[in-house]
Amino acid sequence: MNILFNKNGNPVMGHGEKVVAFTTTKPSRTNENPRDTFTFKEKTFVCWGPANNYPDEAVRTIGTTGVLSTAIGYKSRTSFGQGVVPMDIVGYDDNGNQQLKPCSDLKIQRYFRSYEFRQYITRAFRDIYKFGNCFPIFYFNEDGTKIVRLILRNARHCRISKDKQWLCYYPDFDDSMPNEEKGRVYRMLDEDDPFYDLALMREQGKLKGKPIAFPRIQNYFSNNDFYGVPDWDAAWKSGWVDIAHRIPQFLAKSYANAMTLMWHIQIPDDYWNKKFPPNEYKSKEERKAAIEEAMDKIEDSLCGVENANKALFTEFSLEQYNKVPKEWKIERLKNEIDAKERLSTSAAANSEILFSMMINPSVLGAGMPGGAYAGNAGSGSDIRESFMVSVITTYIEKQQVLDPVMLMLNFNGHNEDLILQYKETILTTLNTGQAQKDINT
Repeated sequence: MNILFNKNGNPVMGHGEKVVAFTTTKPSRTNENPRDTFTFKEKTFVCWGPANNYPDEAVRTIGTTGVLSTAIGYKSRTSFGQGVVPMDIVGYDDNGNQQLKPCSDLKIQRYFRSYEFRQYITRAFRDIYKFGNCFPIFYFNEDGTKIVRLILRNARHCRISKDKQWLCYYPDFDDSMPNEEKGRVYRMLDEDDPFYDLALMREQGKLKGKPIAFPRIQNYFSNNDFYGVPDWDAAWKSGWVDIAHRIPQFLAKSYANAMTLMWHIQIPDDYWNKKFPPNEYKSKEERKAAIEEAMDKIEDSLCGVENANKALFTEFSLEQYNKVPKEWKIERLKNEIDAKERLSTSAAANSEILFSMMINPSVLGAGMPGGAYAGNAGSGSDIRESFMVSVITTYIEKQQVLDPVMLMLNFNGHNEDLILQYKETILTTLNTGQAQKDINT
């Protein structure tokens, strides 16, 4: 049997000529354990996962699960929409609704159209939906009076100190001997009042040219003290993610190793006496080897997907019949590889993953023609409504990733009446007179 091992030396999957096997015990995916720590540059940091490799496990799992990768990309794209529009609050109407107009500060307008901002916010959505956390970093001018740059460190390489005052950025936590020259430690702002903490550090002269980390932004729904979990973690722990990417592996092995036959053709055994006359061979073993070689060629021509629905030739004895049959005996075979059940299970797993991320399968066309998830194919109205629900349910994450931006603008002295809105393009029905329209959220 061929066995596939993981990097820790544990068997994950094995396959032979007739058997496909998987390990059934799952590694612990506990997201954090304060007792598991490591020291870097004389500071104690909390491991992210029992082996400090939760993000790496997540990346490998996402990379082998198509629906999960697509769902994360969909959530990220839906959150960003068509970008962020800065607006000024100029008053309120009688119902208390804000009256807005486009921001008059050209520098701010240019910033929200810039490559720098787009890099920050798209990476922030990527990390918070992939890993449940993201880690913004501020850079200051030489005298520490203004924030001149906002970037995002890859969450895969970040860890939080036990006292939550420091952020460790290290490119490879698999190193058995951490190299202090490779990593970096940032002071982290107070998570309850980062603006006050930042203002105090400015008064104390501690911001001069030094980068400072914004408190980690985590999935708001997580109660973990150090690292939040992504929405899809529940589907991962319950096994649906494993099912989603094991079904294709199973089907691939089944089709590769099974004989997908359509016809069974039985030939009289006298055929072999004529095809391989005994008197032409020196021994029974030599004749047997020739027949086996011929049978192997037949088998090779029948096995595999490319040979599906070919005919199978076998022999039968004339002694089984009172008279010599006038024709070969041909039977249609039942195909034992029935993919319907497997595909149904795979579709159910896909739906469970999408449900865990609050995505209606209709919006991605992930419906099924029958079974428990029938009717999910979705009409145009279903897709439009599902998209709008996605826009609404991502409101918190969209505001979370803008918190560092607003802190930067306020710290730099910009108008506190500035408000940031996301621009969305939605599809409309024909009776509105337009195919689409833009809205701000």
